[in-house]
Amino acid sequence: MLSVVTWGQNNSTYYGEVMFGKVAKHRDGLLYEVPPVSMIFQVGKVTQTDGSKPWHDYWGFPRLEHSVHFNVFGEKDVLGYAIGAAPGVGFYMFRGDRSSLLLHFATGLAYLTREFNPLTNPSNNAIGSNFNNTTQIKLSYETPIIKTLSLDIGFGLTHYSNGLNSSPNSGINVIGFHFGVKPTIANRKEPKGSIAQPLTISKNWGINGYVSYGLSEHRITGGPKYPIKNYTLGIFYQSHSFIKWHAGLDYDYALVFYEFAIRDFQSEEDAKGKATSTAAYAAIEGVFGNLSVRCQVGYYLEIFYDRKESLPYSKFNFIYNIPYEIYEVRPFFGLLLKTHVAVADYVALQVGIEW
Repeated sequence: MLSVVTWGQNNSTYYGEVMFGKVAKHRDGLLYEVPPVSMIFQVGKVTQTDGSKPWHDYWGFPRLEHSVHFNVFGEKDVLGYAIGAAPGVGFYMFRGDRSSLLLHFATGLAYLTREFNPLTNPSNNAIGSNFNNTTQIKLSYETPIIKTLSLDIGFGLTHYSNGLNSSPNSGINVIGFHFGVKPTIANRKEPKGSIAQPLTISKNWGINGYVSYGLSEHRITGGPKYPIKNYTLGIFYQSHSFIKWHAGLDYDYALVFYEFAIRDFQSEEDAKGKATSTAAYAAIEGVFGNLSVRCQVGYYLEIFYDRKESLPYSKFNFIYNIPYEIYEVRPFFGLLLKTHVAVADYVALQVGIEW
């Protein structure tokens, strides 16, 4: 990837970059030919946090990043193009007087022009929908060339997936390297401390619960989308103003497994068992003002029905905490993705409360 940033001001930089990389197959059975080169054209804005909010100090004064991109996969008839938008954050892994190492994470939405079609595009058996999630992870090293200009080098991954909302959904990955120059952000050097009043924790322990609803097009491309209902209830411990630790029970009911079992002439009891899963989970939640990211890992239990799942699952929750309380109860809503290792299960909308 070759990156060139165009303009900087005060604590923010407006930029445009050209990235050179390559599509990477991550599993066997994908039918498309890997193009020799992929290119991503990206524009956006980077803002250096200044300590005006308490979480700026706690997370090491990260950068807030907003971008849109146009991805040329390199094979227009099979893989086509992608247009995406992804807000994100850049964390300082190292921050010296003259150089910085940053880990960037962004997630958003993307439109892909060429999805799988058994008649017109059978080779693209990686993506079965036009609208998808896009996630970008990038590691970058910056060091100044002159007072107002910095060299930027690194590598990253851009991923597209629909969370099995449409089948197939193996996803498309683009990996590449970047180098370039960018105007130095004025507030690069870490401030001595936050200029905001520190937050205090009113209570360390609490109860957190939510319900979520998603759709899954399982196995049959173009087939019906079946609902998946989820109920989660647990306790949390808030060790810091911006860190929470969770534990509890997770319950899923996936109608698609019930329907498949009934049509396979299995009993009503067996069909309900295949559709039902109960699990114990643990999670960590990072809080950024009213926004938070919760990473959850669960292990299936033999409660109600015996699923005998061997693999643990993961959930990634992107949450907006409504800044109002009623009798110390605070509502929230968000979006979650459930996966088994690298295989997506579903994407769902969630609403919940915390006390």
